[in-house]
Amino acid sequence: MRVEVFEELFAVEITFIDNGVPYDPLAKADPDTTLSIEDRPIGGMGIFIVKKSMDAVNFEYKEGRNILTIR
Repeated sequence: MRVEVFEELFAVEITFIDNGVPYDPLAKADPDTTLSIEDRPIGGMGIFIVKKSMDAVNFEYKEGRNILTIR
């Protein structure tokens, strides 16, 4: 795994790169937050929080690598 950080005056961009199995975390449907925590399936809240709190989130699978960029 490799992590790259790019800083600008009013932004930080972080890119996570790995050679693992192709996996797009953005393709999964957002969890139903209207359900109680007891009624929700486990998983999915982490990427949901990232998607809601970042200005931009991008995924691509390129040259055998998963590349997730958050800004």
